Amino acid sequence: MKRLFLIIFSVCCIHAPCVAMKANFNVEKLGNGIYALIRTEPASLWFNPNNIFIIGDKYAIVVDSNISSEYTREVLAELKKLTDKPVKYVINTHWHEDHIIGNRVYRDAFPGVQFIGHRSTLTDLPTIGAANREGSVQNGRGFIGRLEANIEKGEDFEGKKLTEEEKIGYTSDIALVSSYLAESTKFDIILPTVLVDDKLELKQGKRTIDILFLGRAHTGADLIVFLPNEEIAITGDLIVHPVPLVGSTSYPLEYGATLEKLRGLKAKIYVPGHGPIMRDDTYLNSMIALMNSIKRQAEASAKRGETFEQMRGSVNLEEFRRAFAGESQHRSFIFRNYVTLPAVAAAYRQLNPSAAASGSL
Repeated sequence: MKRLFLIIFSVCCIHAPCVAMKANFNVEKLGNGIYALIRTEPASLWFNPNNIFIIGDKYAIVVDSNISSEYTREVLAELKKLTDKPVKYVINTHWHEDHIIGNRVYRDAFPGVQFIGHRSTLTDLPTIGAANREGSVQNGRGFIGRLEANIEKGEDFEGKKLTEEEKIGYTSDIALVSSYLAESTKFDIILPTVLVDDKLELKQGKRTIDILFLGRAHTGADLIVFLPNEEIAITGDLIVHPVPLVGSTSYPLEYGATLEKLRGLKAKIYVPGHGPIMRDDTYLNSMIALMNSIKRQAEASAKRGETFEQMRGSVNLEEFRRAFAGESQHRSFIFRNYVTLPAVAAAYRQLNPSAAASGSL
């Protein structure tokens, strides 16, 4: 399982699912000039993010691009159905590739467009981001082959009988990985041109748009977009449904506190990085409970002087696996590989900086 976990993360830490090259999203109007493009692909091992348009009298703002230029062009085509205003800003909520690869589509379509990101993205994209891309390209074809073999054999990654949900998910993953690899020889990674440390306020006519860094969580550079008058929070991957994406580049010891700050904004609408629009705090509260439990258990393990392997054995998230995945075999696998395994590893690194610095973990 450990080797399988490493293979999956070498390909999937950027995330992303999609079935065939067609528009797989629904457009939901959230307010005057505010539209969310909510992806409809099944939850699986790769993901394509939700996108948001904020359209004013003179220009439009887009939150996040997509895993490839092809998907981003579909999103841009939808924007052009709604307005002929130019895109002035693209806000990248964080540096993971499913949220940034399509940036060049907006650069090419709108000369002078500005890209907004957290300051640390300037160093993350050329370093850990480059390592992620290299691993994904190197392992992508093999990952597709493994998915195809699993479908043919009727088995999942753990040798269990393949469920229909898993088959649909694997098929979706194959299409998304293929789309990503088709572009891999011509990646054009665009660094942010407008940097955010803690807060950037934009004015679009009478509308206020706050771009906030609430703390480290899913990455060290997570931005949220908050519309205070409309009470809408666009969360990036701080919130992901139906299974959270904690991931290998996360900060589990701080994640819960960051989510509590998000809850403190008292938004009426949450647009997650992946998953449906939420109109109350129910799911957010569940994520806060999960992350606070990881923190408590990991810190207790460290206090006992446990090794990494011992911490893996002592941190028990089964209650939360049941809450987020239920009886789903596929979602349970996603939970183990995107929550349990990477969260414990990331927490151990935070509690043992020497292990992280040595590269032993």
